[in-house]
Parts: sequence; C-alpha cells; structure tokens
Amino acid sequence: MFELDNITIVKLGGSVITRKDSAPPKVNENHLLRIAKELANYEGKLIVILGGGAHGHQAAHEYGFAESDTEPTRLLQGIPKIRHNMSLLSTRVEEALNAENIPAVIFSPFMFVTLKDSLIEDFPLDIINYILNSGLVLIIHGDVCIDKTKGASILSGDTIATHLAETLSVRKILIGTNVDGVLETDPHLNPNAKHIPIIDKSNRDLILKQTGPSSSTDVTGGMAKKINELLTLANQDLDIVIFNLLVPGRLSDLLEGNPIICTRIQ
Repeated sequence: MFELDNITIVKLGGSVITRKDSAPPKVNENHLLRIAKELANYEGKLIVILGGGAHGHQAAHEYGFAESDTEPTRLLQGIPKIRHNMSLLSTRVEEALNAENIPAVIFSPFMFVTLKDSLIEDFPLDIINYILNSGLVLIIHGDVCIDKTKGASILSGDTIATHLAETLSVRKILIGTNVDGVLETDPHLNPNAKHIPIIDKSNRDLILKQTGPSSSTDVTGGMAKKINELLTLANQDLDIVIFNLLVPGRLSDLLEGNPIICTRIQ
C-alpha cells in the first residue's frame, strides 16, 4: 500500500453531472460548475471519480453491455463510441476544475487497466502515486476496458473508488448521488421513502434486499451494487458517505467535516 496521507475520493454521480435522459448525451453545466466551486477550497490530496451517466450508459446499453450473453465482437464494437463519450465528459470536467484553479488531470482507465471476467486484473498505481504526490488532482472516469475473458467490460466509477480505497491510504470516500443517501424504497416512486442514516452488519442484508437497480438506464448495477462494493471497505479506518450531490453546499460541508443528511457505511 502506498503511504499517501489525507487522500479523499469524491465520486460525481452520472445522474448529477450529465443529463441522463438526453440523447445525444449532454453535461449538466449548472451542476458541474457549482461542484467545481465546492471542490476549489479543498487542500488535501484529491481523486475525483466520474460516473458515466448519459455519456457512458447509453452507448454501453446499445452494444449489449447490460446483458451476460453478448458476443465479444459486439462488445468490442462499442468501445469507440463509449470512449468518445467518456472523453467528452471527462474533458469538460477537467476544464471546469481548471477554471477554478484546481490542477486536475485525466486518467483514462481504458489506456491502463485490464479486466478479466469483469474483475480488475491490472490497475497500475505507480502513476497515480506520482500524480498525487506532484500536487495534482486526479480525474478518473468510469470506462470501457479490455476484458481478457469477455473482450470488453465496463469498469464503473464505484468499482474504481472501492479498488483505490483498498490499495491506497484513503481517508474519505464521498459518493455523490441524486438522493439523500440510501433510502428504503425508490424516492422517485415513493416520495415518503425513509432515509437510512447508517448501514452496518446489523442491517446490511435487509437493505440489500430492499434496494433495487437504478430507475434510469444503468449498466453498472445501480444502488445495490454500489452498497455491496462499499461494504467490502467497512473494516477499514475510513469515512464512507453516500450523499445528495444535487443539494448545494453538501459536498463543501463533507469536505470540511460538517454533518449533513447522508448515509454512512460502517
């Protein structure tokens, strides 16, 4: 494990930074510019992970990445379109952060990461270590990657966040979504859905049964997969938070250590 102090991972959910129902995909400029301002005052080592949103999920769905029996040739054919869309998104995020004097650079997993049966086989950390120690902010986005078993697979932003927390000295993982953390039912279907403040060993199984997939096009498994992956980190000494990135000021408060409405995984 690399000894890097004070690393914070902030995941920007695709449902927040893109317009998920827009085809062709579009960046949600208002949300992105506000988020960039909230990140501008943070002084520690920072990794910003991007969910794909419209830019990733639409093309991935078109080429069969959501199905288990898609032929490798079709998956491989989807690489150029997915890569193009994610390059557009990540470049726009880089521009927005740089405009706030955040020295951000993009790390595209397709160029460096290989998968095997949808699991990470090789994810180089030396370059990440060097970038963070150089005082730069790292942008890593969900991506399509070469899969030695399937031809190609989607590497989600949540999987990236979990992997980096397992292999680097991360202090906080802040997962920004479009809801107030984890709720007992889909708030888009039930406006009175109850908020769950803490997930731990006592309630994890019940919550995973209640939590379904995303209500939008999502080839990465939705909230249930997100929670399952983050629970693998529950024994580590780090702060894991799922929060509503749509609400102005909540990201700033988390970065400053202030309490907000959210779900913490312990």
